[in-house]
Amino acid sequence: MEFIRSKRQPPHIEITPLVDIIFQLLIFFMLSSNFIAPMLKMDLPKALFKEKLEKVDLVVTVSREGDIYVNKDRIPPEDLEAALKERMARLGKYDVIFKGDVCINYGLFVEILDTAKLAGATGFSVEHAKKGR
Repeated sequence: MEFIRSKRQPPHIEITPLVDIIFQLLIFFMLSSNFIAPMLKMDLPKALFKEKLEKVDLVVTVSREGDIYVNKDRIPPEDLEAALKERMARLGKYDVIFKGDVCINYGLFVEILDTAKLAGATGFSVEHAKKGR
């Protein structure tokens, strides 16, 4: 008895679905990356050493123009103390991180530091970028 042998083709992988998925992922990441933008364009001061800070929910940011933000809310300077007190009471945390542009007035920095202390802040950290050597 003679068996008929069929010619076997070597196995291969269909790449068409793979290419479709890759293009879909590429489009997804391209679209989502456009929506991830910093709130303010800032040039942070540089320092040689940078400590890792634990997550603090209270950040005071000062833009190059001198606008003051608590977290992402713009606050007039005269309302800063009340805003800090309200947020500290709500969060139960009394540590404040200061994030200011390298070009801000030093007097404004000291003013914000004093206001944070008047509001009851017990810890105050200054965020900066690491200086490249």
